[in-house]
Amino acid sequence: MPAMRVAYLCADPGIAYGGTKGASTHMHEVVRALAAQGANVLLIVAHSADSPPPPPDGVTVEALPGPGKRSSVTERLDAEDMRARWLERRLGAWGAHILYERLALHAGAGGTAARAMGIPHVVELNAPLVHEAATYRQLEEPEAARRLEMATLSGASLVLAVSAPLVSHARRCGARKVVLMPNAVRLERFPFLAPAEGPTTAVFAGTLRPWHGVDTIASAWERLGEHAPRLVVVGDGPGRARLETVGAEVTGALPPEAVPDRLASAHIGLAPYAPNSPSYFSPLKLFEYLAAGLAVVAADLPGVSDIVDSETAMLIPPGDGVALAEAVQALAADPARRAALGRAGRARVVAEHTWERRARDILAHFEELSARAAYR
Repeated sequence: MPAMRVAYLCADPGIAYGGTKGASTHMHEVVRALAAQGANVLLIVAHSADSPPPPPDGVTVEALPGPGKRSSVTERLDAEDMRARWLERRLGAWGAHILYERLALHAGAGGTAARAMGIPHVVELNAPLVHEAATYRQLEEPEAARRLEMATLSGASLVLAVSAPLVSHARRCGARKVVLMPNAVRLERFPFLAPAEGPTTAVFAGTLRPWHGVDTIASAWERLGEHAPRLVVVGDGPGRARLETVGAEVTGALPPEAVPDRLASAHIGLAPYAPNSPSYFSPLKLFEYLAAGLAVVAADLPGVSDIVDSETAMLIPPGDGVALAEAVQALAADPARRAALGRAGRARVVAEHTWERRARDILAHFEELSARAAYR
């Protein structure tokens, strides 16, 4: 059977190919894993970093025509028809068997093109984008945003949602078939090393946004005082100054290939989130901490507790600085427990949560959808 030809579309101008955000890492890992499993992948993106890395073997990167990163919502909406026509022509010429799209705000051209071509349209759902924008930013053109999100999810052949709350969200939006497909990790990036030497070190990796638990970490370190372990923060954002006030060493945003070494020098991985943080996250940092063999302290959210349990992590109420301080203090005083959690967490991702395994599962769904489309 010829190799599956998968077009992966990311129309979100805020997610750059080759960028340092978690969403960029996720996109890169998914297409790399699909190609490693034998698929030919055409990655179509609305934005690329200034100096992106070469694409993985089996992946071709192409720019989506039309408005880019600093364009207005009105400009992007006005470009929808042009983009749908371009996608139909480009995917037809390339011979795409399937269109795999990361859901983007104010974007529906992918679904229009896939329907016109008669190929399956699979939508990757990482957040309820309309709700998220209205809650944490400013939602422009709200009616258009809701209409396009509903049309994309309800019209998709399959929705792959990264957490159980997003499975429910997709169904509420009329999705016909939804499958839970959590995030994962590429093990080659994280060779299992012996526990780091030196003073006990806790690490947080990610953008320093309020909902990620910046204040939770800061309040825990204030409570720990002189007994607080070293704190390394791999990332940047609005919460940087708050964390620096409690002595955090903030590296700033790093390229994905630099993150494993930073994690390898730590002992405890933090993902505490905020008291009112959304329930739908499937944090990449969780999988990376586990793969690095760290003892994890994480918020008890569905996308976390579906992955780890008491044998593989310490779960705390989201945003609970007191519980975080107590968990960190206990782990700092107990190297044996840290090592046991690290071994168990690493074993969990090796067995269940690699991008290789996710890619095999995704391609199995693609094969089924393509066979049905060919039969029709």
